[in-house]
Amino acid sequence: MFYIVATLIAVIDQITKAIVRSVMPIGESLPLIPGVLYLTHIANSGAAFGILQNNRVIFFIAAAVVISLIFYFQRSLGRNNRAINFCLGLVMGGAIGNLIDRVTIGAVTDFIDFRFWPVFNVADSAIVIGAVFLGIIVLGLAKEERVETGQP
Repeated sequence: MFYIVATLIAVIDQITKAIVRSVMPIGESLPLIPGVLYLTHIANSGAAFGILQNNRVIFFIAAAVVISLIFYFQRSLGRNNRAINFCLGLVMGGAIGNLIDRVTIGAVTDFIDFRFWPVFNVADSAIVIGAVFLGIIVLGLAKEERVETGQP
């Protein structure tokens, strides 16, 4: 499941970004649900919220570390846990999707715009959703283990 989810997220991410790049110039914004949701094409050479602009080396190193850690956790935690494998697949697919952009075009294509939040993409969404649910699962497993061993 891990590899399937990671591959699907990376492919969907790259397809959506390619469509945006092919039909919208950078900076163009189209209302999908006026006042709520816009399709806004930006090229983000930084991290979340536009921090660390134009620091490609840092992002390549960070991506390598994150991908390595995901493989480690997948092998240690996810061996027999479908939910953990799913969550790690989301994070891995998102990390790979954004890394592909950084390697091929030098910046990440973002396009989902709620106007009250920084513009993001499918990969960003997968990373956040995967990480949040992974945290919930791991905390739940830790709590179960404490209950089973009689620890508070």
